[in-house]
Amino acid sequence: MEYFIGLTFDPNSIHYNKIESFRKRFDSKFSKASSLQLTLLPPFSVDFTNNDELNNFTEDLADLLDSHLQGIDDISQVEFNGITFSMGKKGVLALTPKISPDLLHCQESLYYFLKENGARFKKTKNASNPLLPIGRFDFIDLLESAIETAKIEFSSPFVMNGFNVILYEKSPQQWVSKNILFEFDNRNHFFFVNQLCQNF
Repeated sequence: MEYFIGLTFDPNSIHYNKIESFRKRFDSKFSKASSLQLTLLPPFSVDFTNNDELNNFTEDLADLLDSHLQGIDDISQVEFNGITFSMGKKGVLALTPKISPDLLHCQESLYYFLKENGARFKKTKNASNPLLPIGRFDFIDLLESAIETAKIEFSSPFVMNGFNVILYEKSPQQWVSKNILFEFDNRNHFFFVNQLCQNF
């Protein structure tokens, strides 16, 4: 089966809703995306002979994440401070996050754990600096329009709270949430985030 690991965000934040509004207007894959997420580990394939092997695998992933993220109060704060775009077969517009060293270290540990367990990555590109796609385009003129709009709507840096780290599984139609590997406790973070936002 094919999987990837993604970080989701608190859906109740103003910035989350702002991004979702933008995606509804400009992202051709919006209807196929179950939630806004930042890919921590790109798509990979792992073969399991039975459900017990899959369950043990996901438990080991959850334990690894817990050992890295539990008790680090500010790791769930992700700052977005710019936009970028690329033009290949399809145009992609994305927000650029500032990833904490702790989360980068966690990414690296996940990568080596997966490789040791026989994971085969679909792409070899570096995923240590992930992007948050907010628009995918078949036509360049639509991409240009979206870039101009994004420059206005996302002109200032902002922070979003991480919500869950999720293992996604590929289905025939879309990627679906398979397991919640880690849940952030955001109860004590809102004051910190509000202070950050007021300083921008």
